[in-house]
Amino acid sequence: MLNLHLPRAVGAWLTSLTGQRPTRQVDAADTVMHWPPTPARVLVSAERHAHKCLAQALALEHPKGYLLAHVPLHKVVRVPKQYSYREWLSRTGLLTVDFALCDEHGYIRSAVLLPVGDDHARQSRKRDRLLRVLGATELKVTLWDREWQNDTPERLRERLFPRLRGAGYYADLPHAAH
Repeated sequence: MLNLHLPRAVGAWLTSLTGQRPTRQVDAADTVMHWPPTPARVLVSAERHAHKCLAQALALEHPKGYLLAHVPLHKVVRVPKQYSYREWLSRTGLLTVDFALCDEHGYIRSAVLLPVGDDHARQSRKRDRLLRVLGATELKVTLWDREWQNDTPERLRERLFPRLRGAGYYADLPHAAH
């Protein structure tokens, strides 16, 4: 059966000709009625495996830390607002970090990005922009390798949280007992 809404279509056409805007109030129930929501899977299989490994490594470095997934870039970095913040958001607003490893105070200490398929040119461009922005920070960014799922949490911790030491620093090495 053909379901035609001629009065609505004719009304919209006449409104467009006269230049008037409809003054219809949008009801929240309309949204739910037209787009019935259902729960979604937040992490796919590869992301769940990575999350499990990252959580174990994070617990060694920051026992009270947080592991967040799919974090918008504007939550990860701060930029000066001397220029248009709205313009910066329009350029980077859809970029996300796959995993953010935070300390107990909520400061991000390391970011992990999952691999992007070779056949996804648009995703690769977005990833390049993301890496360029993150590269300008002092934040440790790690590209996830699926083989790390077999590593111990201690080894993964070393990859995610490198110990930055200056030349001649031996205080915490076992053979440096002077």
